[in-house]
Amino acid sequence: MKMQGRMTLIAILAIGSVAAAQDNDKARAITARVHGTFQDKAGGLGVLSGDMTVARFEVRNGTVMAIGEIVGALADSAGNVLGAVNQDLALAVGNVTSTCNQLRLELAATDADVLQTAVHFDKEVAGFDSRDGTTPKALGVLCAAGTLLRDKPAPDALTRALNDVVTAVASTQAR
Repeated sequence: MKMQGRMTLIAILAIGSVAAAQDNDKARAITARVHGTFQDKAGGLGVLSGDMTVARFEVRNGTVMAIGEIVGALADSAGNVLGAVNQDLALAVGNVTSTCNQLRLELAATDADVLQTAVHFDKEVAGFDSRDGTTPKALGVLCAAGTLLRDKPAPDALTRALNDVVTAVASTQAR
């Protein structure tokens, strides 16, 4: 590997380490790995890799959307880091499942502007695992969401249930 390639890899890993350290502060959150691609100035395929922490859910045009912060890095096709990414992103939510211990939801593919670059984000899966030791966290709201999901809820009802999970998770972080 060329020296420049090694330095780029080190820079990407360093940014990833910062993101991982930040994730430890938000370990009790609904999270997803995100991956995006874009055509760089050389005509190659650049990448965005990072983590998304969901802050809330909204209904937009009848679709439930996950609104969260992405933290990661944007790199061109040669592996050169173009910049650290730390911005909000909205992704459509589909196929939500919940048990009393876990929440899983699919996040749709989308296109978004990141660091003045048009990035295509792949479909991803977000989730939350309430188990921390032997006592589940957010047990009540996860069980309620699971019960609600059996009845194919309207977008507004689903959004309220998912925001209840976000609120319960945030309150367990504050303890």
